[in-house]
Amino acid sequence: MAIVALNKFLTIRHNLTTVNSGIYTCPVGVAGIIISAQIANVSTGTTTYLTTFSHFRPSNFVGVGGTFDLVKNAPIPVRDALNPILGRLTLETDDEIQVSANENGVLKLTMSVLETAKG
Repeated sequence: MAIVALNKFLTIRHNLTTVNSGIYTCPVGVAGIIISAQIANVSTGTTTYLTTFSHFRPSNFVGVGGTFDLVKNAPIPVRDALNPILGRLTLETDDEIQVSANENGVLKLTMSVLETAKG
């Protein structure tokens, strides 16, 4: 059995596209805790772009599986940002965070995750 580090901090950066992309999947043996997430509109024009930030859980878990949108088509004005979660979000094994935008290359996500070993 592989030894899992007690705590591991990750910073995830992703350029959003129109394709709904899984940007983080919680690995086996840890709980993933999203500490913060911010999506910034870095365009140079005057257009407000839209983003969707979702939690996906496989259907093999007890309870309801599938995609749950935490924000859907949320507007982000130029030179502004959105924090799609308030507080913390805990992820179980195989839970995934998915993001998309209505335009390629104008929204950028920065997300901090703490992976902590399960006892």
